[in-house]
Amino acid sequence: MNVVKRNGAIEPFDLNKIANAMQKAYKSVGLSFTDEECLKQATEITKAYPKNQEVSIEMIQDDVELYLMKKKHYDVARSYIKYREKQKTDRDNPWGDNDERQDLILNKYLIPGEGKKEFLKRIAFGNSALEKILRRKEAIFGGRNLYAIGREGNITGSNCYVTQDPEDSLESIYKVDYQIARTYSYGGGQGMNLSKIRPKGAKVNNSSNTTPGVMVFAEKYSHTTLNTQQDNRRGALMLVLNIDHPDIIDFITTKLDLSKVNGANISIAITDPFMKAVENNEMWSMNFETPYESIEKKINARDLLKLVGYAAHTMGDPGVVFIDHMNDYHFLSEYDDVKFTATNPCGEQPLMPHGSCNLGSINLNAFVRNPFTESAVYDWDRFDFVVKEMIGALDDLLTMLGDRHALPEQREHVIQYREVGLGVIVLSASNIETILLV
Repeated sequence: MNVVKRNGAIEPFDLNKIANAMQKAYKSVGLSFTDEECLKQATEITKAYPKNQEVSIEMIQDDVELYLMKKKHYDVARSYIKYREKQKTDRDNPWGDNDERQDLILNKYLIPGEGKKEFLKRIAFGNSALEKILRRKEAIFGGRNLYAIGREGNITGSNCYVTQDPEDSLESIYKVDYQIARTYSYGGGQGMNLSKIRPKGAKVNNSSNTTPGVMVFAEKYSHTTLNTQQDNRRGALMLVLNIDHPDIIDFITTKLDLSKVNGANISIAITDPFMKAVENNEMWSMNFETPYESIEKKINARDLLKLVGYAAHTMGDPGVVFIDHMNDYHFLSEYDDVKFTATNPCGEQPLMPHGSCNLGSINLNAFVRNPFTESAVYDWDRFDFVVKEMIGALDDLLTMLGDRHALPEQREHVIQYREVGLGVIVLSASNIETILLV
């Protein structure tokens, strides 16, 4: 026997779902029935159903109501009816309890002529369980997925990427510039580490004699980010430099000048040896080897860390990435060829070269039952279910939108590694509009 859902989808009949719904209705009015008792009642309600035919979900719920009334469980029946009415209201007018601020943000993702109901159906891509999760505000996808699903054109579903770090050559530096511009044009952001580029004043074998250093190319990538337009926003960029690079002081202080590198976030890749030098109040050596010379600068480690703190407190940048810790504790850390040098522009996810952020978020508040009462509990079973569904959905999107990445290297990487990120969002269900800023 199969059950016909309201959206026309058909799924196998499951007696446990009826029993669970009845048990929740009993609990809502303070009554307690065991799993076995509820299962026995569900069996009695459905015993006359034809075994080899389909039955509608509406028919099942009507029969549950009639059963509860016949057993004179009037309060339970009333609670069950109210629950059905609320579910119908939520289906017909999803997110109806939110204010105009959410609507303004939704306009960023809606297709012209689309309302909230149609929007939720579109981004659920035919998955009825996922549509219910989205409608109940239990979870949501990142902004790029919300925008890309169901739309035509070269639009990535990934919020951000990490590109191949530029090597110490003009060919590589300008190739990366092209790659980030191309990625921006598809709607994604980029992150990279600049530490392979030789420092200011180093010898080079061309008419310049010496290199202008990391900061000139940081500025170039920043300008590319500012000048590549996206729908309703510009590109996003994260620039990372290792704490042992000789240009690190210029990098740390660059944003104290408001005219410089204002198209990127910047972060310092801090190592365990550096933190040990800070702890011991030792000198810190910043080194770079070129084919022509060995460059070394020294500074007190604590003074360098204080400079990071001063710049961050004054301008909000740089951030810090504890790069050794990151590489020691990720899920593939036992593989020597899987190393991180940077994160995506907002720092949620360290990525390998050409890796992408396919993101979603869980609304923790949505799983609190009987909030602000002595009987408040957390619905871990529903939470576990939603996490599994969201991880599965994010993986499905890697396939659905797999040809939407700007670069062939990104498409190949996504197929091989299938990176997804599922985080948590605001702690107020009434503020769900903020999740759409991802």
